[in-house]
Amino acid sequence: MARVSRRSTSPLLDILCGAAGGALASWLMGYALRGTMKKLPWKMKREAQWKAFLQGEPSTVKTAVAVLRPLGIRLSARQRKRAGDVVHYGYGTVWGALYGALHRFLPRTGRRFGLGFGLGLFLFGDELLVPALKLGPTPRQTPAGTHLSALMAHLAYGGVTEGSYRILRRALT
Repeated sequence: MARVSRRSTSPLLDILCGAAGGALASWLMGYALRGTMKKLPWKMKREAQWKAFLQGEPSTVKTAVAVLRPLGIRLSARQRKRAGDVVHYGYGTVWGALYGALHRFLPRTGRRFGLGFGLGLFLFGDELLVPALKLGPTPRQTPAGTHLSALMAHLAYGGVTEGSYRILRRALT
């Protein structure tokens, strides 16, 4: 497999390729999440669904509402879902851009870098940031099935971000 030369390429192109990969990966995360949930044992699936129901809105919707509240913007139920989607895709795109920027400094990383990146996002975002900002339950309050499906979705995010980045980078250089 040919490596992309970092010296002859633009850092902005790395960032843009990473951002595009992150956006695509964010979109595909939903499919990975649903696919994993379907494979869980019935009891784990029911527990995860019940806890999600009790939690209320997803953390992305809570984030959008928290950001817009000081601006005096109130959202309808439909707008809340769309605003949550904007937060989800924006968050994934920004992390993808950072991923692209990191590739410049870690040129020998392989496909596993994407999986490690996805694991890091799971640990930082789902396990640390969301509970710390009170946007969702703590890891101990979260059912095992939810942890498993979120972990798999984040690993898929990392893998897709990596693959997309490499394909775009090769196509554009």
